[in-house]
Amino acid sequence: MKPIRTLLLLLGTGLPMLAVPAWARLTTMSCSDCHALPTLQLTSMGLEFQRNGARLDATTYDASDQRLETYASITLDASAQAVKSAKPATQTAQPDFQVVSGGALSNRFSYTLMYHFNTGATPSDGMEEAFIQYNLPISKTAFLQIRGGQVNPEILRDFGLGAGSVLGAPLVLSTPMAGTSPFTLDAAGRGVDAKLNWSRLELAAGVLDTLTPTTDATGASVSGPSPTNHKDTYASALYRFDDHASGIALFRLDGQNPVLDPANAGTPLFTDNFYRNGALFRFIRDNWRLMGAYFEGQHQVDVTGTNTKNAGYFALCDLNFTPAFGVFGRYDFVRPDKADTTRDQAMKTIGLNGIAFSSAQAGGRWTVQGARTTYKDGITPDNDQLTLDLIVAF
Repeated sequence: MKPIRTLLLLLGTGLPMLAVPAWARLTTMSCSDCHALPTLQLTSMGLEFQRNGARLDATTYDASDQRLETYASITLDASAQAVKSAKPATQTAQPDFQVVSGGALSNRFSYTLMYHFNTGATPSDGMEEAFIQYNLPISKTAFLQIRGGQVNPEILRDFGLGAGSVLGAPLVLSTPMAGTSPFTLDAAGRGVDAKLNWSRLELAAGVLDTLTPTTDATGASVSGPSPTNHKDTYASALYRFDDHASGIALFRLDGQNPVLDPANAGTPLFTDNFYRNGALFRFIRDNWRLMGAYFEGQHQVDVTGTNTKNAGYFALCDLNFTPAFGVFGRYDFVRPDKADTTRDQAMKTIGLNGIAFSSAQAGGRWTVQGARTTYKDGITPDNDQLTLDLIVAF
């Protein structure tokens, strides 16, 4: 049952967001200006709009453009899965109702908010991102972007859930790499970060509180607040080498995970000082895209100071045959312990995207996706699943 629960968790959370009609209403542009349809890959204009803080220009503001209908959209995501060996074999996920809001507040300030109403056990679990952004112009081609609130490093969002075509984030971003640590790279955190956007170069750094411990030293689930006031730090560099926003990037994260003592609730047994390094790339054209990333890291796994190294990668390709029909494929691989290959996982995913309808007032996209996850432990059977998904946005 464990692989089935894992698959359903990946399918039931973090689904990619449809192009936001509110921002099409704001800009009087079509969704296809910022997204390649129907796979929804962000174009160079879409990436710039996101980088500016949900606005066309980073430092200008016209109050007459900002109306209620240009600030907020709602999306409804409904999906059904057929999972091999599950009972029942076909299952429907709880529909995900999301509010997406954002835009300019003044010449320098803007905000972004993404909240899922049907995700998590508590209201705070549904908050995907919520931050205020300040843009400071430096030259005609450069500005400094400062964000504060609940954020995810932009580079991870662009290469993860923001990739758009595939349902669910890549395993290397969404899978814990140590039994004593629940940390995943796609976890948003409360904190502040800054990014220099200069011509084709983006340099970012941030301090985030990205993790509340949910496991003890045995790997068992626990509850309660973090017993330490830890902070995680990250830095990234991205270079765009053409006008389509194709680029290469580097990423580094250093963090702390206090592992709890199973015999003394809420008491840290030891602190896992971990890190993750990543190299990422994307090659974008009008109707197709190649994207991938490789990450490696290290975690402390016991009180004696034993460290394990881990690694993982993914490669994604999507192709838009027409604005209403596209195909995609992704290969994922993770090795949570480089010294123990029996813990390896791999996932092969293929699928179809289609636009049901699209306008400045509303849009709908359907996805049919098939995936196979394989395990090397000799115990867990390979798992196949088929997903049907429909996202409607207003």
